[in-house]
Amino acid sequence: MRHLDTEQLALLAFDDPSEQTAAAAHLTSCDTCRDEVAELRRLAGVVAHTPRLRDLPPPPPRLWSAIAAQAGLAEAAIGTAAAPSGRSSDATASPDAGAAPRGTVRPTDNRPPTAAGPARQRRGLARLAVAAGVIAAVAAGAVAGVWWGRPPQVPAPAVLAAAALTAYGDTPASATGRADVVAGHRLRLHVAGLPAVDGYYEVWLIDPDTMRMFSVGTLGPGADGEFSLPANADLAAYRLVDVSAEHFDNNTAHSGDSLLRGLLT
Repeated sequence: MRHLDTEQLALLAFDDPSEQTAAAAHLTSCDTCRDEVAELRRLAGVVAHTPRLRDLPPPPPRLWSAIAAQAGLAEAAIGTAAAPSGRSSDATASPDAGAAPRGTVRPTDNRPPTAAGPARQRRGLARLAVAAGVIAAVAAGAVAGVWWGRPPQVPAPAVLAAAALTAYGDTPASATGRADVVAGHRLRLHVAGLPAVDGYYEVWLIDPDTMRMFSVGTLGPGADGEFSLPANADLAAYRLVDVSAEHFDNNTAHSGDSLLRGLLT
């Protein structure tokens, strides 16, 4: 079966299919061409709804040649974006034509008129240029590391010290936890199996040599918490992490009822 050429596919993707009756009829019996038209439309939608593409640096010149070769397009259909710096297109050579921004995809009119007439030819080339621009934008996004639908990956902060928390006193042995001091002078806490209390959980750092201590903050009902540490906190001394059961009694001192403890190393 003879497939549609690139111009016909672009016209079907970006124009009114009712104006391309013969090509549209071909789609009803050709899965390959139908899939290509659907892909062109999908890529156009992705680019239209991805504002970050406008901020990407222009792709290297060799990328345009690779796109043209892969898409089966003539270099002329790519426009000034494919032209090396030493060449100028017909559009830029004309004194009446506005200079195109770098990377702009523009059609050219340097091919002989077709039976459909110059207007239809220019229209077809414009659709070809749009199709090439869609492919180029997607390729540029891949080169720049933009992955749609996926948030940028932020590297995890370095762990500077860690403590395995174990049950303390009468706390059930199934209660466990972990504390990490991470870059940025923050304490991250994960606990599991804490017994229910009639008040709340509070997190402390204690100097085991002197038993001096200060509160880091309260731990909510979830299993995880993150706390900012004082900039002058000496973690070499205040190295014991303590999770206590506290009561709503307006007493800011430690209740003496520790549930979990562990030494930072």
